[in-house]
Amino acid sequence: MRILQIGTRDSFGGAARAAYRLHKGLRSVGADSTYFVRDQQENDPSVRRFIPDPSPAAQAHRMRAKAQLTTAYDAYAATRSPDIELFSQERVDGDTNFFIQRPPADIINLHWVAGFVDYPLFFDPGRTRVPVVWTLHDMNAFTGGCHYDQMCGRFRAACGACPLLGSADTDDLSRRVFDAKAKLFEAWPEDMLHIAAPSQWLVDEAKASSLFRKFPGTRIPYGIETDTFKPMDKAAARAALNLPQDARIVLFVANHIRIARKGFRELVKALSLVPDADKLMLLGVGDSHVLSVQAPFKVGQLDFVADDASMARIYSAADVLAMPSRQDNLPNTVLEALSCGTPVVGFAVGGVPDVVENGVHGFLAPAGNVPSLSLAFMEAFSDLDRLRACGARGRALVESRHTLKAQAEGYLGLYSALHAAHRARRPGAR
Repeated sequence: MRILQIGTRDSFGGAARAAYRLHKGLRSVGADSTYFVRDQQENDPSVRRFIPDPSPAAQAHRMRAKAQLTTAYDAYAATRSPDIELFSQERVDGDTNFFIQRPPADIINLHWVAGFVDYPLFFDPGRTRVPVVWTLHDMNAFTGGCHYDQMCGRFRAACGACPLLGSADTDDLSRRVFDAKAKLFEAWPEDMLHIAAPSQWLVDEAKASSLFRKFPGTRIPYGIETDTFKPMDKAAARAALNLPQDARIVLFVANHIRIARKGFRELVKALSLVPDADKLMLLGVGDSHVLSVQAPFKVGQLDFVADDASMARIYSAADVLAMPSRQDNLPNTVLEALSCGTPVVGFAVGGVPDVVENGVHGFLAPAGNVPSLSLAFMEAFSDLDRLRACGARGRALVESRHTLKAQAEGYLGLYSALHAAHRARRPGAR
């Protein structure tokens, strides 16, 4: 069975890293998996990069298409929210060369494909003739353009009057994108698309959408490299990073801390309410845009860390990982921290409660409740022996349920069932 993973990038960004981990896990158990991407960073012969048609006519077509997409979005430049982290339309500036270069497959697994896969071209029975699994890493596939709806809920019926676009028009860009998707998915056979997601929250949100309501959905948790993300001696890790040995270090990891959904402001407020906050250190890892922090605790900043071994050392140096997101799927950082024996303190949103049981692997607060989040940090630091036990249980959880092998086997079971059913419906199909 030939398996084709398709994603915009092969390893940069959380969704791409998760997809590449699945691809590696599948190959490690002997599966025939190929990864087809627009942007390639990994020096891996099983990753194939799409090369746009270099002809003048194709280049002119892409420029026109890109200009049209940009114009449609920029019509809302004066009103759209500064908190709209990304808005992706169903069309791209690509060409049919995608289908010429796409490796042959018996099963196609889509991942995060914004800016790469053109929905009207891909969801064409003449071009895509094998079952498709779509692994969701955010909400974009079933919304009118946003990647997180920030709880507006309009995708459940039909988008329009999009609050992130700052629009009062029910026939705005979000509605037009949504209607275009609706037309495609209404015609697409129910047995030719299966939704997968690492969190039950995202499976449920997809099933609540009028776009994906008819398609089956399955939760298959992420897997990570437990041999890389593993506990290290905390004192040695702090010494290597020049971090204070006696501080209670709260780690916050985000590529874009300015995005309000990430919850940085809520985190600062919660930590400021903790007694003896001067003993705390908030350590940020991500982009270099540091928000001004007026708080009674120490603040440290590390720029984006690409090396996994270095990131594992940072997790091990921290006492807890903070996860104050307002809305999220199942962040890789949660599993990476737990795999390093570092408990998680945050809001019970998205897929976080799937892996963090309150008081067992960390401490959770109701979504958006800053005083409760502060109490969760107080509880975490009230008994350091219990906190270390939470970390040990977190490591055991990841080793038992979130290895690359476990994830690969979950997907292989799904692929095999879909492939067998497809061949039974269409004798001789490959």
